[in-house]
Amino acid sequence: MDRLLKKATRQHTKNHNSQLVLRTIYDSGEISRADLARLTHLTRTTVSDVVADLIGRGLVEEVGHGASSGGRTPILLSVVDDSRYLIGVNLMSSEISGATINLRGGIRHRASRAFQSRDAESVLSLVYDLIDELIEAAGSPLLGIGISTPGLMDTTAGIVRHAVNFGWQNLHLRDLIHARYKLPVYLGNGAHMAALAEYTFGGSQNRKNLVVIHVGQGIGAGITLNGELFYGDAHGAGEIGHVVVVEDGRQCKCGNHGCLETVADSREIIRRAQLIAREDPSSLLHQFASDIETIDLDTVVQAFRAGDTALRQVIDEVGRYLGIAVANLIGILNIERIVITGPVAQFGQPLCDAIARDMLKRSLPALARATELAVVEEGPDSVLLGISALLLNYELGLIRLVTRQLAVNTVDLRPLSGVHRASTI
Repeated sequence: MDRLLKKATRQHTKNHNSQLVLRTIYDSGEISRADLARLTHLTRTTVSDVVADLIGRGLVEEVGHGASSGGRTPILLSVVDDSRYLIGVNLMSSEISGATINLRGGIRHRASRAFQSRDAESVLSLVYDLIDELIEAAGSPLLGIGISTPGLMDTTAGIVRHAVNFGWQNLHLRDLIHARYKLPVYLGNGAHMAALAEYTFGGSQNRKNLVVIHVGQGIGAGITLNGELFYGDAHGAGEIGHVVVVEDGRQCKCGNHGCLETVADSREIIRRAQLIAREDPSSLLHQFASDIETIDLDTVVQAFRAGDTALRQVIDEVGRYLGIAVANLIGILNIERIVITGPVAQFGQPLCDAIARDMLKRSLPALARATELAVVEEGPDSVLLGISALLLNYELGLIRLVTRQLAVNTVDLRPLSGVHRASTI
């Protein structure tokens, strides 16, 4: 028993040292063995042994010589970015998109599939078909597969409890994908991945606590507490889109009336914009859409930026309802930074100011003033970047992220036109 324990301890130490050295090389870009020993506090012998193993596994390579400080010229080490790939899959309302991604978030192959049918089996078959293409396109060993899907899920068990858009009920998605591809599989929803992307690569790095509210066709929040994604006891933390903010309001798809999604998501903005266009022949919306039925969120954003006053009122109201949600989060969690992202973030500073006004009005002023509110326009690959963070953390320890999930072209997260911060508090 003692011998087995000692063997297990040695293996644990070896794995720890390997992850520490690899992460230090990854963070440094290029670094010598001597600097590795200094930064990791490992002996030079240990560093040399670990580096030799990493080079043997193809994860690290020697890339040239550094500046000499009087002795031998140091040989620099770097992570081989394309030595491993991961598969990221994002299930959205209109399609499934995915990519083969390298260790630095570089996208090596993209693929997408449009929904032909939304029954449970058809959607799952489409996921398989997309992953098949991405795996075939991969030219390096794969770390695993990360999947972002709407719905309520148990990420620890790998089960999608309820995804109404796809007809999934208690679907053991992780087990199904693992059985087919024999790779580690990780799950999350869009809000989780947006939070991971912002926490790891965005403007919220080095923040232990963070809330990211994703507003698109639906509204959800990803919550990071002490560097750890918080899922809640029933795995429903962040489902703020189904909190009622309007008494006796319109019925939501969840069955309740007056949910936040019914008054503040992109579908509601489009619905109200189409109503404005029908009732007002002089609306600027007519300059950007050939007919009312073709009005989409991009059309609304264009008309809004052109100065349509009726749309300004719509966005003020959307901000007011989002401000109610933000005020509740401040009162419950008292987190210093709250980020609004997703397609609706394109309304920028006016949206941020509208949220801030109600946030200040509806929460303890001292706490509201201590909260940094930002509206960050979503990059096209932010969900994939969140998936990358998840897999790099679990499989290689490259990302400093605390999470609790079990596993059986360059990514663009930065805003299109800047980060919008509250100016009224």
